[in-house]
Amino acid sequence: MDIVELDRAYQQFGAAARKSQVSSKLESAQFSNFIDQQLFAKMAADKVSPAAKSSDTEFLRRVYIDVTGRIPTPSAAKAFLESNDPDKRAKLIDQLVDSPAYADQLTTFWANKFKVTRSHESIGTLGRNTFYEWLRKSMADDRPYNDFARELIGAAGEVDTAPGTQFFARWMDVNGPIQDSWDDITDKITTTFLGYKTECISCHNGRAHLEKINLYLTRRTRSQFWQMSAFLSRLQFVRWSDDTIGFRPRVIVNDRNYGTYTGSVSPTNPGNRPLRINAKTEPVYMTTGEEPQSGNWRQEFGRMLTADRQFAKATVNHIWAYLFSHGIVDPPEAWDFERTDPLKPPPGDWPLQNSHPELLERLADFFIANNYQFKPLFRQILKSEAYQLSSTYQGKWDAAYVKYFARHEARRLSAEELYDSLTTATRTEQPMLAAGLDRVLWYANQLPDPNEPSTDFRVVDFMNNLGRGNWLTIERTSEATILGLLYSMNDSQNVNRTSGNSNAAVSSRSRIFEVDSLSPTDEEAIRQLFLATLSRYPSDQELSVALRYRNGARAQWLSDLQWALVNKLDFIFNR
Repeated sequence: MDIVELDRAYQQFGAAARKSQVSSKLESAQFSNFIDQQLFAKMAADKVSPAAKSSDTEFLRRVYIDVTGRIPTPSAAKAFLESNDPDKRAKLIDQLVDSPAYADQLTTFWANKFKVTRSHESIGTLGRNTFYEWLRKSMADDRPYNDFARELIGAAGEVDTAPGTQFFARWMDVNGPIQDSWDDITDKITTTFLGYKTECISCHNGRAHLEKINLYLTRRTRSQFWQMSAFLSRLQFVRWSDDTIGFRPRVIVNDRNYGTYTGSVSPTNPGNRPLRINAKTEPVYMTTGEEPQSGNWRQEFGRMLTADRQFAKATVNHIWAYLFSHGIVDPPEAWDFERTDPLKPPPGDWPLQNSHPELLERLADFFIANNYQFKPLFRQILKSEAYQLSSTYQGKWDAAYVKYFARHEARRLSAEELYDSLTTATRTEQPMLAAGLDRVLWYANQLPDPNEPSTDFRVVDFMNNLGRGNWLTIERTSEATILGLLYSMNDSQNVNRTSGNSNAAVSSRSRIFEVDSLSPTDEEAIRQLFLATLSRYPSDQELSVALRYRNGARAQWLSDLQWALVNKLDFIFNR
C-alpha cells in the first residue's frame, strides 16, 4: 500500500470514528447547543447519518469567509492550525464576530436585501451614503434589529440626510400613480422583513392564479392587500431640485395626517396594475387583522410588524440560509403559511415547507430573548456541531438529506468574497475610493453599492464578471459561467496578482515575493504558498506534483503555482 492509499485509509478511518462519536452523542443526548439537539435528534429518528465533523482547515476557511468575507492571512491560519487549545474554534468565532470585518460582511448581506443605490433616479450619492453609514453603524453596534426596522419603516425627512428614507425612495414609482409606490413598497416590506411576497395579490386575487405557487396567498384577495398597503397611504413624496441645469433630484419623504387608501387614479396615468376599486380602504394587518391605534399609520405598521413573531422567524431564517446555503423554510423570501405548521399539514401532495419547525421556533425564541441582536445568533449557530459538519459525506448521499442539514453545503464565493480573498491570498490589497466617503477602503465588502469603486474600472470589471449585479437591472448570481471562468483565469490584473514578474504593477509587495524571499527551501515555499492561498498545507501528493513541475526561477514557478491554486475549486468555493 503506497502513501496515498495509506492516507486515504486513515482519513476514512478517522471519518468513521468521528461519525461514531456523533452517533454516540445522539444516543446519549450530550449536545449542549439546542440547534444540535433538534437537528441530530431528527436525523437519528429518521436514520440519516450526518457527515463527519469538519477538519480544522475546513472549518477555518469556512468561518473566516462566512463571518469576514475573506480568507485568513497566513499568520492567522498558522496560529489556528498549530494551536492545541481545545476551545480554539469557539475563541476564533468570538474573535471574528467582534471584528470590524464582521460588520462589513453583515452590512453587505443586508445591503443586498435593501438595494439602496445611487444609480436610482431618486437617490444621489449623499442619500446612498447616509443609508449605508446608518446600516453599517447599526451592524457594528449590534443594534437590535427590531429597532432598526421600526426606524426604517417610520423614516421621514430628506433622502440626502434622513436615514431610512432611502428605502422608500428606492422603491418609489416616479412616473406612476402614488398607489403603485405604496403597493411596491408594501411588497418589499413583507418580502424583506416577513419573508413572504405580496406582489402577486397587489394585481389580482390569489385564487385561480397562485394554486401551484402559494396556498396561503391563494386565499388572499386584492382588497386585503390594499388594507396592508393602506398603512402607507398617508406617505407622500416631495420631489424637487436645487440644480436647474443638471436636475439633481431632491426627495422628501413625509406623511399627511389624513387620508386613506383609494383606488382613484388619473385616467391619463393609471399605472402598471389593473384598475382598482374606487373605494376608501382603512389599514388592517394582513395576518392578524390588527388595526392601527393612532393616526401615525407608518409607525403603527412598524410596531405591528416587529411585534409579529413572523418578523423574528423570517429574520433568523435569512441568517440560517446565509450560513447553511438554504433556509429551514426555503426559499427564505417565499414563505407559504399553509405549509409551515406540522400540526396543520398541507393538502394533497404539497410538501411541508418548514423542514425543522421546532428548531425554527427555538431560534426565534433565542433571537427575541437576546434583544433581536445578531451577534448572539451568529455565535449560537457558528458554535453548533451542525454548522461545523464537513461538506464531504462518507457513504451514498441522498438529495433528501439536504433538508436535514446532514452535511455542510458548499457554495461559490460571492463576487466580493472572491475579490477580497484573491487580494488577501496574493497580498495585493489596494486602496479604493467610493464617491462621497471620506475614507480609504481596502475590501470589496466595504463598498456601499455595486457602482463602486467608480474610479477603478478594474475592480468593477472583476466583480461584474463574477456576478455582482447592479441592484437595478442585473440580478446578483453566484452561478458559474464560462465568461466568469475565462475572466478569472486570463484577465491581466488577475494574472498579475499571482505574478513573480517585477514589471507587474501590483507585484512589488506580492505574496510571491514574500514567500520567495523568506522560504529557505522549495518545499517550504510551496507549503507557505498553499497556506496563504488555500488556508492549509499541501498534501504529500500535492507537494510532490508541485516539486515535479518546477521550471526556471523560483519566483516564476511559484507564480504559476499560485495562479493554479486561485483557480482551483478549493479556492472558488466555500466548503
